[in-house]
Amino acid sequence: MPMLWEQIGAGLILAVCLGIWARMLLTPARRQRWLAGPRRLWRGWQRRRQARREAAQAIDRARRKPGVEREGNVYRPKSFDRPRGDDETLH
Repeated sequence: MPMLWEQIGAGLILAVCLGIWARMLLTPARRQRWLAGPRRLWRGWQRRRQARREAAQAIDRARRKPGVEREGNVYRPKSFDRPRGDDETLH
């Protein structure tokens, strides 16, 4: 069992050394381009998660709304049921 932990530790140290060495080789512009990929993925995941959350909230709001009268596939709000001629705002 100690042999396994030694190999894991050696692998981690090697990975850290290779990472430091790669960073020293890359110019700042190349390093920025290289790191842009993971950042783009992270932002995409965040946007998708936000979009799912907003969609779920919109669906919940729509389900909680009171029912409306429908005539076929058209819904008619009660405010449309006024008799004609009582609207003072039209000329």
